Amino acid sequence: MGKIKKTPQNVSLKNSMSRNTLKKIQHKLTMMFGMDYRSLALFRVTMALCVIGDVIERSTDLRVMYSEYGIMPRHLIVSRFSSNYFAPIHLINTSVHFQAFLFALHIVFALCMLIGYRTKLFSILTWFMTISLQAYVGVVGHGGDVFFRMMLFLNIFIPTAHYFAIDTATFFNDPPSRRPSLSSNNGIATNNNIAAINLSDPDPSLLSPLPQQLQLSQQHTDHQQLKNDQIQQLQNHQQPPLSPLQIQQQQQQQENQSLLHSNGGDETGIEINIVNSEEKNGQSIKDPDSYRFLSFGTFAILLQMGLMYCTSYFHKTGAEWKNGEATFYAITLDYFATDFARFLLHFRTPLRLLTIAVAKWELIGIFFLISPFYSDWCRLFGAFGFIAMHAGFVMCLRLGLFFFVTAGAQVINIPTTAWEVFFRWTDRKILKGQRATRVYYNTTSPFSQRIALAMKTFFIIPGHAIFSPLEQMINQEDSINVSPISSTSNSNSTTINNATNNNTNNNNNNNNNNNNNNNSIAYSLSGSSSNDHSGSDNDDYGDDENDDLERSHGRRRNTQYHQKNTNNLNHNINMLHHNQQQTSLFGKKDLVGDDWLVTIDANGIRKRNIYALNYIFSKSILLIPLSMACSYIPMGVCNVFSNLCQFIHSRSQQKQIMSGGKRTPYQKRRYPIGVSTPRIYGILNNIWMFFICYFLFAYNMNVFKINFGYDYSWNQFAYIFRLDQGWNMFSPAPPKTHWWHVIHGELDDGTKVELFKDEGMFKFEINTVVNFEKPDPFYKSYGNHRWFKYYENGYNQGNSDALRLEHGKYICREFNSRHFGDEMLHKFSVYFVYEFQNLDGTVGEKSHSSLWNHICYNKEDP
Repeated sequence: MGKIKKTPQNVSLKNSMSRNTLKKIQHKLTMMFGMDYRSLALFRVTMALCVIGDVIERSTDLRVMYSEYGIMPRHLIVSRFSSNYFAPIHLINTSVHFQAFLFALHIVFALCMLIGYRTKLFSILTWFMTISLQAYVGVVGHGGDVFFRMMLFLNIFIPTAHYFAIDTATFFNDPPSRRPSLSSNNGIATNNNIAAINLSDPDPSLLSPLPQQLQLSQQHTDHQQLKNDQIQQLQNHQQPPLSPLQIQQQQQQQENQSLLHSNGGDETGIEINIVNSEEKNGQSIKDPDSYRFLSFGTFAILLQMGLMYCTSYFHKTGAEWKNGEATFYAITLDYFATDFARFLLHFRTPLRLLTIAVAKWELIGIFFLISPFYSDWCRLFGAFGFIAMHAGFVMCLRLGLFFFVTAGAQVINIPTTAWEVFFRWTDRKILKGQRATRVYYNTTSPFSQRIALAMKTFFIIPGHAIFSPLEQMINQEDSINVSPISSTSNSNSTTINNATNNNTNNNNNNNNNNNNNNNSIAYSLSGSSSNDHSGSDNDDYGDDENDDLERSHGRRRNTQYHQKNTNNLNHNINMLHHNQQQTSLFGKKDLVGDDWLVTIDANGIRKRNIYALNYIFSKSILLIPLSMACSYIPMGVCNVFSNLCQFIHSRSQQKQIMSGGKRTPYQKRRYPIGVSTPRIYGILNNIWMFFICYFLFAYNMNVFKINFGYDYSWNQFAYIFRLDQGWNMFSPAPPKTHWWHVIHGELDDGTKVELFKDEGMFKFEINTVVNFEKPDPFYKSYGNHRWFKYYENGYNQGNSDALRLEHGKYICREFNSRHFGDEMLHKFSVYFVYEFQNLDGTVGEKSHSSLWNHICYNKEDP
């Protein structure tokens, strides 16, 4: 007899428990070391903005610092300040024009990275141009540049294009991931989530301003039957020949419909599935955890941040950081100190406490970013703590780019929970419990489609607006505004007629006679802004434009607007046959017109073109100020802009017609665009990032003589990719010496002049006040932060005669190009003046030493 086999149920139970345990571990690791896709995208945008700002700041000194004409010519960089492992592209040609071209190209790359156009490619190019620019004139660099290039490098290997990017921009309405039902009707829960709206069968209350009795009298089944009868009658109605543009629209719709069927269903079916799922669960179908992403790339960013702050703490070994006096010495430095810093000098005890708190936060702050408990809230607290710390730095010290890079990088640590809280807050402030705005774009106009796509991708929060083709609005108005009602169906038609008999008995009698002569069918039109005394379509269109104009300037129409729609109901019925006979390009102008943008708000108010665009601005938390400013723009300017947009829209339509069937942006991006990559790419990316994590950790530990297998030859690898770094700012203690420069010159006639103070290096004016006192104001004499680093890292250092020579040549050229004859500069001397700062607030006696003597020309020369 054999042994009894164990039941497989126990094995399955163990496997199930094992899988659940692995899922819990994976979820916890994702919470600790992962990041939100939206935070990754915002990080990409922030870094791109920092690149643009950095290049713009440097461009102010393009001729002086980055060209052959200035203080850093090519031969000086190659011989004294270049690396054998990295050759900057900026050294190809050092002329002013070529450097200006490279600066402009750098900004273009950053803009492409900003908007997410071919994100991976332009992220690489932006990083390369940045490290090339930093290596080109490295003497003006600082710690912020090191952290900046590290963030740009790691940005390449994380998925930053899932949101706020052209690469993944789509017309598909993404479901919001946060809102449950916003309201209920008669005790029955209803889902007003914008993703749950069926665009092919909209709520008539959104579009139709008909009397309330008309809407309440229609039951769901009767409405569906009437809709089917209406479609059948409109199909049987004889239509005149179509215009070429309408033929193209029909072909495009047929192509889109076939594309939908080939994808397993139409767009409405997708939304219906979303609705059912949301109503089934009572919440949005999108799990917030689906926004989380974990890889060694995200871990590398957290590691780099931790290495910067923690190693900076361990570098601060001076007694000033322990007794709390380090901040006092730092904010008394003449160039760095701000007016607010001078004010804080009167509060020495709080300064000591802040000093110790800053030092300790640099050590422990990183652990809040990777907390295993309350991970999201701890990470938010940690990110806010670092931003607050850097905000305190920039309030007291002039640090240039350092604040924007270090504080801006913390946006990558915004957790998923914070995004959800932010979205709920925007819902209350913008939606205010109402339905989302409907935005309709013209599928025959690439201009219209690009504007709608840009607004949806970059400015509108998901859930605040529904973007749909303009054809859907036309079809909806056909199915809702023109609904055939049988006179013998039920009492609903009697109720409808009675609702309008009070004001228009004569018209009703005429209409009833017409109905009896036409197979007992009556037509009811939704209220539109047509004139009482005119039945032309142009009048209808112009009146609607006037309504848009009044609302765009903040003026509300009075209650006569709704009364006007009620009185015009029978007039619209009489106009039905006239409207059905219009089949030209503007055949439905009384309904929509040839517009490039249309919006319908929660109250059913329709706006067109630039008024619709301004209304969309008001629904964007970023563009609300622009929307408010537009209300003050003169009407003449609005008309010019409106005509310009209409002209571009028309030309765009013509080009699309002449393109020979070229796919429109709507056809290309109608459905969600995936950003999936081959699995092997993800594996190789993680292997590479794992090595980078090890390299960064070993490199920084090697600074403290802690060997984790790091070899000196690895420095070559660090220099090639510019991974070299050091975080010894204000270490081991802040400097206690105040220093500045004075340049005493002599003109051709023997007049003594001061060339440095009072912005002398930038204005080159004759200043006859010659002494060794501090410049006042101090920072203006040194210009921006790059100039100060030029003197600190280069000019003041020993063995810098080659740099000082080029600096002297530059002064002679610039001064003598502005002054002639006896006012020409003959010679000058550069002095380094310094004094010591005492802890009691006093300073020692100043001293000076000569750094350089320069003769511009010999007087014997003509």
